[in-house]
Amino acid sequence: MQSWRHRFLSYVLLACLSCTSFTAFIIYVNLRQAVIQPTFEFLTEMTEVKIEQSNHWFSQLKTDFKADLTDTQVKKNASILLTQRLNTNPEYQQAYHYLHKHFNQKYQQRLATSLITNSGMVIFSTDPNQEGQYRPLQNTTTYFKLENINNFTPNFYQSATNQLPMITLATPLFDQSEKRIGVLTIDLNLSDLDQWIRQPVAQEENTEQLMGEVESYLVGGLSLTTNTFVSQNIHRGENKINTTEDVISIPTLKSNGINRALEMESGQGMYLNYEQIPVLGVYRWLPAYRFALLVEVRQAKVFSFARFRAGQLFVGGLVFTLAASFGLLLIKI
Repeated sequence: MQSWRHRFLSYVLLACLSCTSFTAFIIYVNLRQAVIQPTFEFLTEMTEVKIEQSNHWFSQLKTDFKADLTDTQVKKNASILLTQRLNTNPEYQQAYHYLHKHFNQKYQQRLATSLITNSGMVIFSTDPNQEGQYRPLQNTTTYFKLENINNFTPNFYQSATNQLPMITLATPLFDQSEKRIGVLTIDLNLSDLDQWIRQPVAQEENTEQLMGEVESYLVGGLSLTTNTFVSQNIHRGENKINTTEDVISIPTLKSNGINRALEMESGQGMYLNYEQIPVLGVYRWLPAYRFALLVEVRQAKVFSFARFRAGQLFVGGLVFTLAASFGLLLIKI
């Protein structure tokens, strides 16, 4: 009789544990499935906001650059530097200081603004390290005329001097006879763009819990084999660029979202991000800039509530089963 009772209790315990585990699993799957689509919808909304932000950033950049190119005083003083070439001349010095003051008082979106002669020499730059250097225009430079300022597509490249990702815009300057006397160039502050894209965006209250977990970033292709963040100094995880010493190469970023976006696709999915962490992500190809935009949130954060409720159910069922089994053991047949 005692042996039969023990076997019966074992079967009951096993059946209860199996039922509890199965029920907890079903609850987890259902709760997990219920949050996937709303999360993708939230990430899609975030993506649209980030696209607008990137468009605004470049639009402001073009507006400022166009204002410089049409500014009478800027053109006059730039012409003096490009044609006189005598840095001891008072007129030259006055023109130099005017341009230095003008270009240094604003333009957070620029790293440097420079004047380059037709022979490729930098005779003026807001970056002192560039002045006097030989910097001919190459195929990495985004060259355009003023009338095409709203239509160019920036070239994303790796600088030969410091190995950092760069975008350089260049446009010709002409004298009164419409003869080209030099080039005005700007090096973009890609770290400012990166910070702009990464900053959180206010959303509805029911999505606030995800705000701190969402990562949005731009990726560009430096070559056929190297993809990296569109930034000079903001990098995450193991994919870092050390800006304090010479860098030989840049680790490439890879994920299903990044690869698809750089193949000019747009979509969403569940995949491992560039740090090999499971995420829900929305990816977009931005043809105007040839960048991939990624907006992602870790699966662990999205599914935390489902795990919590499933764990609650399993622990509750386990405690109930153990208590019931113990109670049955105390019953004397």
